[in-house]
Amino acid sequence: MPVLTDHLERAGMSYLLEQITINLREALRPQDRVEVVAPGLFAITLHCRSRTVAKAVAKRVQQHGQQGLAAKGQTIKPVLTGLLMACPQPALICKAKLLGYGRKQLENAGPEELGRVIMIETPLDRLTSDMPITVADAVKVGQIIAYFQPKVCCNSGRVTGFEALARWRHPTQGILSPASFMPGMTVTDHRALTATMLQHVLDALVFWDESGLHVETVSLNISNVELGDPRFSQTILQELKKRKIAPHRLVLELLESMWPFNSDPIPHRNLKHLLEAGCRLDLDDFGTGYASLDAIRTFGVHRIKIDRTYVTGCDVDANQQRMVSAILAMAEQLGVGTVAEGVETRQEHAYLAQLGCDEVQGYAIARPMPLEQTPEFLTRHNDRIDSLPGIASGIFC
Repeated sequence: MPVLTDHLERAGMSYLLEQITINLREALRPQDRVEVVAPGLFAITLHCRSRTVAKAVAKRVQQHGQQGLAAKGQTIKPVLTGLLMACPQPALICKAKLLGYGRKQLENAGPEELGRVIMIETPLDRLTSDMPITVADAVKVGQIIAYFQPKVCCNSGRVTGFEALARWRHPTQGILSPASFMPGMTVTDHRALTATMLQHVLDALVFWDESGLHVETVSLNISNVELGDPRFSQTILQELKKRKIAPHRLVLELLESMWPFNSDPIPHRNLKHLLEAGCRLDLDDFGTGYASLDAIRTFGVHRIKIDRTYVTGCDVDANQQRMVSAILAMAEQLGVGTVAEGVETRQEHAYLAQLGCDEVQGYAIARPMPLEQTPEFLTRHNDRIDSLPGIASGIFC
């Protein structure tokens, strides 16, 4: 690099690095990012589902970045050496430590590794920031909090309940969504997360009751991991009894993709116990899995949540309209309630209401919010109910 810098001078070198950066960006997908860390050193963030995909993307980016470039009347062909490190839980990684570790590895690379993309293991224990390493650790120090997103009845316009959504209050990165910390979670992490979210849900119900606010239900997301715990249903019912909260006010949201359960009888037993006690069951992301009807038949699902992939643009897209209409017709025949999630525009809300969807949830109503902001939202929402999209009907949620 120093020899090349002397030959091209500062302006020429800056031009060369700028062109390499442009070439790298052209080869990246919209969700990926490249930044110049130091002269000749680039940091690229790839969002990939597997190492195989990541390596293929990295090689394509490398080839694109090694195109010949004209500078000072000469054609210069860059040689890029890539270091590929998997980060299953990026929220836990200290960026400065990661870049420092990667830079050191590149400096120690031998001549035979130049011009290659090298995949190495990421030493998480050496690169984590000064914070809890796992979700379970974050739970212990109170960094996992709950945000609440309302659901609204399409007939009456009133708020029928909230869904509790986990957030990590990161000491340096701010509020993190589940997409930042759920990949790679262990069984211990899952159970710790659900346990603390249950406490947040029950705290919220008590808070609303004591504040004189009418919030009928709160939804808690669960998975097969929690249902596989023999004491899961007993623990939930004990907590409800301790807080003097009626079981029907707790809605369990289970992803459709989690179905069907395996031959282990414990998840069936837990779910049956909770539903017999009065808890409700919503089937989340309906239309993305393969076993919805089996779940409805076996456990008597209370509501299905129509996945956002069918909701987006449903007011203008004929294909979306056919899918939503079919789902709503099936739900009506089965006697199951419907919630459309991911409703982002007033037009989508209005169309779903006219089509007969029971409830909607999404940014068109409100973004997820901390518990302390819910009273103000409820007051504001009740003041504008008459202006919400809906249908004239004698049936109310």
